[in-house]
Amino acid sequence: MATNHELVALILEQTLACQDQNSAESKSRRHGQYRPLGPHIPGDHGSYPTTDAAMNALAELADRLRENTSDVALSINRDRMRMLTSEVFGLSLLELSREADRRNRWPLLRTRVLDAARASGKEIMHYVPVWLFIGQECRPVVIGPVELSQRKDWLGRIEQRRGKESPWMPGVRMLWAGGSIKGGSRWAGLKGVFLAIRRGHHRLRALYQAYRDAKRFSEHVDVFNARKIARVVHPDQWIACVEVIAFEAEESRRRGLLAVRLSLDTVRLSLARPNRSLISTVADSVQPFSVDRLSQLRAHDLAHGFKINRPGVSGGPGLAQAIVDDSEDLFEAAGACISAVVAPTQQQHRCPQLAERWVNAVHWYGRACLADVDFVAVVMLVIAMDVLCGGLEQRGIVELVARLTGIAMSQQVLNDGSTLKQVLERSYKLRSEVAHGSVLAVHVQLDDIRGHLEDLASITLDRYVVHLHTYSVGGGIDHRDDFLDSLPHAAP
Repeated sequence: MATNHELVALILEQTLACQDQNSAESKSRRHGQYRPLGPHIPGDHGSYPTTDAAMNALAELADRLRENTSDVALSINRDRMRMLTSEVFGLSLLELSREADRRNRWPLLRTRVLDAARASGKEIMHYVPVWLFIGQECRPVVIGPVELSQRKDWLGRIEQRRGKESPWMPGVRMLWAGGSIKGGSRWAGLKGVFLAIRRGHHRLRALYQAYRDAKRFSEHVDVFNARKIARVVHPDQWIACVEVIAFEAEESRRRGLLAVRLSLDTVRLSLARPNRSLISTVADSVQPFSVDRLSQLRAHDLAHGFKINRPGVSGGPGLAQAIVDDSEDLFEAAGACISAVVAPTQQQHRCPQLAERWVNAVHWYGRACLADVDFVAVVMLVIAMDVLCGGLEQRGIVELVARLTGIAMSQQVLNDGSTLKQVLERSYKLRSEVAHGSVLAVHVQLDDIRGHLEDLASITLDRYVVHLHTYSVGGGIDHRDDFLDSLPHAAP
């Protein structure tokens, strides 16, 4: 395996060779494997042509440096680290080529890449539209770093963070209120028509399209922004606001969206079926209408049915506020776990391993609630509980659920006489059968067991995180078995 010094030498040698039009590397770019275009390294003025070998070496350097520097590995993703290393190398190319001592090249490059990587971390507030409550008046829901607020309060958050009102905000408020805002210039539209005629377009439809396009493109940027932002958020949607600190933009966005999903999964724990499947981020949402069935009786016309798959939880006045008020302990405990996702160095949980286990489990639980197919949901729910118990498989799941729910293992939980232990064992067996490719297991009727398993997982995750919060504040040891011992004993 080549050393870092050797990799830098290879990149430099290959790239400098490509600057000479008579070199074999340069000729291969014009006539060989790279034709018509080849790899380039960004530089001060344009870019430097190079070879695949040099680009592979750059990627290897970037990956090694990222993996061996813990704070950088957290704050920047692999692809961005590779691009940043390439950019820094291009900016340092002349200096590196003038350095006679090969041993000094890698330390110089390493320092600059790390400085650039750490400087790429920013404090970004991400706004994610979500489907939560519909037609409800409720105070903002705060779960750790995530604040879920109604649409009408969102613009105020933006204004507060900026320090003044943005010029596009009046237009958004006007559109949200059902009004209209002045569009582009009519003169610009007529000019577009004139230009279309000069190009030989004389059909009325083409001229009308030219008028509309030219008028739209002449809109003031604030009007354009107002229209775009007003369309982004549906009247029934809420906005999830989450600030992510010290990550570059793409990694920051990924972690922000993850935190929002985890906060909605936490809210899901406070809801009853089938409402758990009705809340989601816009990234998880499906079309509000879907074809339910197409059928035909003999001697009759085609029958077609539709179902409205409208997201969001609705109900009587005060429903949302009652849910939020009853879930304060849950939201506080879950928020402590979720905070470590967006700022792992600043918001360290007292029991980070146990907290991460809950975060992973509640993520699988949330995906299960959104699953369209029953067997997929059952498998995900079993995975969630297996993760939560620390990988102790069937026996560990049964014991953890019994301890947290207070349900005896031998207690009947289904109308067919199935006990808690039998339901969990049957579910775990199904997960194994599906994992090993059983087609028959996929087509078993599972809607009943899915519902009961979802309820068991919901109460288990709820009580786990609340107990974990008390346990960690009290100085509990960050270990699976010690935490399990702190729970009430399971009834046989």
